[in-house]
Amino acid sequence: MSPVIRLFQMIIRYHGRRLIVGYAATLGAAIAGLAIPRVLGIGIDRVLNPENISQGRGPLLLLAGTIVLLGLSRGLFSWAQTFIGEGISQKIAYRIRNDYYDQLQNLSFAFHDKQTTGSLMSRATADVEAIRMFVNMGAVRSMLIVLMLFGAAIAMLMIDVQLALVTLAFVPVLLFRAIITSRRLRRLWLRVQELTAEMVATLQENLTGIRVVKAFAAEEHEIKKFRLRSQAVARQTFLAQSTWARNFAIMNFAFMVVMSAILWFGGNRVIDGREILNGQFVYLGLTPGELASFFVYMNMLIMPVRMSGWIVNSFSRASSSGQRLFEILDMKSPVEEASDAVDPGRATGGVIFDHVSFTYDGVNEALQDINVVVPAGAVIALVGRPGSGKTTFAHLIPRFYDVSEGRILVDGRDIRELTLDSLRRSVGVVQQDVFIHTASIRDNVAYGYVDAPMSDVIASMKIAQLHNFIDDLPETYETVVGERGVGLSGGQRQRLAIARTILLDPPVLVLDDSTSSVDVHTERLIQQALDEIIEGRTTFLISNRFNAIAQASEILVFKRGRIVQRGRHDELVNVPGEYQDLYASQMRPFEEARSAALKIERTENSD
Repeated sequence: MSPVIRLFQMIIRYHGRRLIVGYAATLGAAIAGLAIPRVLGIGIDRVLNPENISQGRGPLLLLAGTIVLLGLSRGLFSWAQTFIGEGISQKIAYRIRNDYYDQLQNLSFAFHDKQTTGSLMSRATADVEAIRMFVNMGAVRSMLIVLMLFGAAIAMLMIDVQLALVTLAFVPVLLFRAIITSRRLRRLWLRVQELTAEMVATLQENLTGIRVVKAFAAEEHEIKKFRLRSQAVARQTFLAQSTWARNFAIMNFAFMVVMSAILWFGGNRVIDGREILNGQFVYLGLTPGELASFFVYMNMLIMPVRMSGWIVNSFSRASSSGQRLFEILDMKSPVEEASDAVDPGRATGGVIFDHVSFTYDGVNEALQDINVVVPAGAVIALVGRPGSGKTTFAHLIPRFYDVSEGRILVDGRDIRELTLDSLRRSVGVVQQDVFIHTASIRDNVAYGYVDAPMSDVIASMKIAQLHNFIDDLPETYETVVGERGVGLSGGQRQRLAIARTILLDPPVLVLDDSTSSVDVHTERLIQQALDEIIEGRTTFLISNRFNAIAQASEILVFKRGRIVQRGRHDELVNVPGEYQDLYASQMRPFEEARSAALKIERTENSD
């Protein structure tokens, strides 16, 4: 279905009554506006006719007052039309923007993995604004243009058929050109929006990574990259606007030609129809007042025909913008909650992977035939090289993605039978890439539990070994951290994320290398805290650090999407294979460095 038709359906569905009132106001404005030239023509003929002198100035005053009343009526109706049109456009834009945002929240990781932030932001801003302008001008005010176009044409035909036909012969040609131009404009504006999305993505990426840019003195490189994106947008926009402007100029010139034709043919008809009777001119054909009315109607005709190009442009932009927005709004998330999904309450934490396979692109399998039984309260370490599948394995548990084959069970129930909210309340995830909102520390910790008592927030921060630092700040827990946690160190951001998960008190934990950004001393403190909260919870620990995984109930070793080894550390380290290689190349050197750091720390403390 055409995006424009869908937009009209939305307007009728949610604002049908308002639209009717708006069209009624439009009709009133059109009638009042079309009556003014006719009254003006009558007044001119009365002034030029000596026979009316005997009647005094009263009729002329009445005609002048009528024009004033018609102008006032037209102004009031136009105000009502503008008020209603702007109101409908803002409400439709508000609805679409909110629906779009809601849809982004509900789409799975698989969708966001393939999208750029700039492209999504461009849809929420530029595309929504294009639709708002279309609803205001194209859906509501365009009715005034249609009424004025046909009303002026009918009025001209009523004054003089031959002169009207000469004049109106140009209109179909100009309208046809507007339609042809609209087809090209739609393609041009769609490309503008695509290039704008790329430019916004570049800007967003630069601002997010500004510290990396400055650290590597890459300012000039980033300036050139953004300039190229900006130039592409400017050139494409110029091409679209120049195409529209060229069409506008052609229409303007054509109407000047039409005005000349009216002056020539109309003037001749007035002269040819003029006769002298009793020493006075008498007009048997077209009168001067009617010619003046004809000119005013012609001037009224200029606006709707000229604006038709703008309206076509609005339709074109709305069509391309609607296509981009509805593409997202119509998208089905691969992770959807079943209509009969249940909330079983707090889980005990038993997890089973039953012949699970998964692919991101439908071709290459990230996981292949995984079979794992994890009893409640067990600590499972996931080990492997980058890209081996361990993080994918963990992300399937809270249904960030859905399995391609097989099933995952929590407490013996397929997770696809559970509500997403209940499942994700039961599975706490501390990701390696920590995101901190621009908000107070208290709000960041309580992000998943907004109404959490302050005592619980403080307790979770104590477990994460961060309370003392926060308590020393002037505003303590009301301290606002900058964008993405600016003002906190990497380790502090990591501990805040741990506290945020602790506050939810989930029976299942996924710790994605949660001590990767901390020093040895802080790591030791966090590990002590984690030892406390892990107790009694099913924990999946993604790490290549020996001290973290050595105490695991079982270690799963991943390689190319398969579990190639499983067991405890003391069993696997003595068996030739992937784990022994990982231990020799990654874990042992790190553990030796860590031991040396601990010795230095102890020496400094003893001094």
